[in-house]
Amino acid sequence: MKKLLLFLLFIPLMSFGQDFRKMSFGQSVEELKETYPTIEFTVEKEMGTVYISHEDIVGGLETTVGYIFLENKFSTGVYDFDRLNVFKSADDRYKDFKNISNPLNNKYEMVENNTWHDDSYKDDPNDYGFALRLGHVDFGEEYSKDKIIIMHSLKKSEGLYTHNVFYFSPSMAEFINAKNESDF
Repeated sequence: MKKLLLFLLFIPLMSFGQDFRKMSFGQSVEELKETYPTIEFTVEKEMGTVYISHEDIVGGLETTVGYIFLENKFSTGVYDFDRLNVFKSADDRYKDFKNISNPLNNKYEMVENNTWHDDSYKDDPNDYGFALRLGHVDFGEEYSKDKIIIMHSLKKSEGLYTHNVFYFSPSMAEFINAKNESDF
């Protein structure tokens, strides 16, 4: 009986160990494929990383789910929402952003970091979709602790909307910073 009780108490601790969709930072490509044996992944290699992705529904939205590996170690998880739906309105995209934001804020203490390029509509949340369509605002929020950095954003650039959530490991943050520093 004590063993069963200890096992049941251990299960919740195990589930908190995952950083992104049943994967923990540092796990290998092989472990990803073992975790999801029935999923057919797309694999791309770029700039010293391996990007493995598949399509899914997340939060009711068509989503590309991506896993980025550095030196065969899982370092970043990505949700890229509705990227192929070019006909979705800015108002609907903003509603999607808020619908994804709610569960993120329930689980993490996300900090809002919107960037207003023109603050004409900043004081009127009913016009935030319109402001997005005009390119007046990039919506964003983030969470940062020792073990993980989460960035959620919605923006319009060159006529296209991007809405995504990134889960970065500290090793990926270091890799990105080193790449940026080496560019100058």
